[in-house]
Amino acid sequence: MDIHDKHGMRVYRSNNSKCKDCPLRSTCIGKSDFKKIEHSIHKSLYDAMHEKLQTPYARRIFKKRGSTVEPVLGTMLNFLNLKRVNTRGIKQANKHCLMSALTYNLKKYLKFTTNKRISACMQLEKSEILTNREVLSAFYVSRVFQNVLQ
Repeated sequence: MDIHDKHGMRVYRSNNSKCKDCPLRSTCIGKSDFKKIEHSIHKSLYDAMHEKLQTPYARRIFKKRGSTVEPVLGTMLNFLNLKRVNTRGIKQANKHCLMSALTYNLKKYLKFTTNKRISACMQLEKSEILTNREVLSAFYVSRVFQNVLQ
């Protein structure tokens, strides 16, 4: 039996008489009297897209998306309050999304500039150590020459 419901789903439902004598009845439908399968009216489009996503090119693109876009969205959803927008209207919701994106970008920028400062400090320390070594080696050479001359 093929029925359309109000949500755009195509519902397939078996007759009670067909399932009554079936040997797979307990595994298939359990305690119910009939089997019910629901598909979207756009199932053919879903199936075509699924086939398209099985190609090597699509897998490569999805892998790249998973490493570039998805972490950003996951962070914004979980840590920057984008699971639910508690404002009214499109303009306010847009502001909310922009503020969370701004927060995410500022955090990345601060992390980047902090790493630059740390690396600059490390370079300074290395150059100071090098200078101190040069001073120590010059001091040691002068002591050696003083001992040789005496």
